[in-house]
Amino acid sequence: MSANSTSSTPELAGRNAVVTGASRGIGAATARALARAGARVLLVGRSAATLEEVAAGLPNDPVVIAVDLTRPDAHHVIVDRAEEAAGGIDILVNNAGGGGAAGPANRLAVADTDLSWALHLRTPLLLSGLAAERMAARDGGSIVNVSSGLGQVGMSGVSVYSALRAGAEAATRSLAAEWGHGGVRVNTVSPGATRTGLGSWITGHEAVARRYLEGVPLGRVGEPEDIAEAVLFLSSPRSSYITGQTLAVDGGWVTTAPNPAVAV
Repeated sequence: MSANSTSSTPELAGRNAVVTGASRGIGAATARALARAGARVLLVGRSAATLEEVAAGLPNDPVVIAVDLTRPDAHHVIVDRAEEAAGGIDILVNNAGGGGAAGPANRLAVADTDLSWALHLRTPLLLSGLAAERMAARDGGSIVNVSSGLGQVGMSGVSVYSALRAGAEAATRSLAAEWGHGGVRVNTVSPGATRTGLGSWITGHEAVARRYLEGVPLGRVGEPEDIAEAVLFLSSPRSSYITGQTLAVDGGWVTTAPNPAVAV
């Protein structure tokens, strides 16, 4: 379907979309946006009960896939279940994340660091590769990784998280190069502070949020729906000539530095 199509058929009708971390926040908002656009959404997360709550509000016969994404075989579980339940994957959104290992690097525990690596980079990378191979056999598809502005901006206490988010953006470029020949596009959406549980360390504290917003030209924190709309765009035919890119959806935070000679 072209970007200028006037068809009344939803632009993602007939497409199967896997969304990891779909039980809340950005993941749940993304699942809703993709479903409204006509996709059949396969919701992935640890808690079947929580995923079922989200699925209950979605059209197009959604599917719940309960799996711990830190499992070494999680990528196989997801792809196999998607093929069994829906016939395959056309859209993959690697959204799952969490705080994980945090604090000064000299105090990080190996176990926490390994869990962060598994959740934020290992599984998304392996899942993307496996899904891309299957997508290429189905005439293409779209993969969208959800990263963070902390993959581009240095901040104390989040070295592991920043490194893994930067790694996801680097992997996006390589995956786009690997699978473009098969019609598979791979992009990243990089949110700033967003009103979710994960973002509450900023959005849930008035003084912290005020300081943060001094560096945001648009003057507000993000909403999950802001990120979901960007994911929808990169999942849809409207972005058919875009691949290997990172789209910051952060009100201008990562691209702006305060001028010390100018009062705020």
